[in-house]
Amino acid sequence: MTNEHSRGTLRPAAGGMITVKIADEIARLKGAAKWRSGDRHATSLVKDAALNVLLMVLKKGAHLHEHRTKGPITVQVVSGSIRFSVGADQRVISAGDMVGLDREVAHSLEALQESALILVTAID
Repeated sequence: MTNEHSRGTLRPAAGGMITVKIADEIARLKGAAKWRSGDRHATSLVKDAALNVLLMVLKKGAHLHEHRTKGPITVQVVSGSIRFSVGADQRVISAGDMVGLDREVAHSLEALQESALILVTAID
């Protein structure tokens, strides 16, 4: 089973498959009032009890202040660049790069340019 995805969160049926057009989803997020009035906007693309795939767009200078996650994460930069910080360790992550982080590790990020990210969180 294949579903074409155009908006909202998908929870694939057992044994199913979905496709998501990332560029279309970025355009949809940037077309929303929340993007025009704020410094970020996000949507879950795929979500179930143990997995969340979130697409986030950030304006230059937007910050996600230090926080922790219950499960491991990956952050893949689709466009732009961010500064990803874990304590004193700061790394610039650019389009095409990905960072992985263990659960319960305090981290933050700052958009160095207008950026789009795919954040994957897993709870085991």
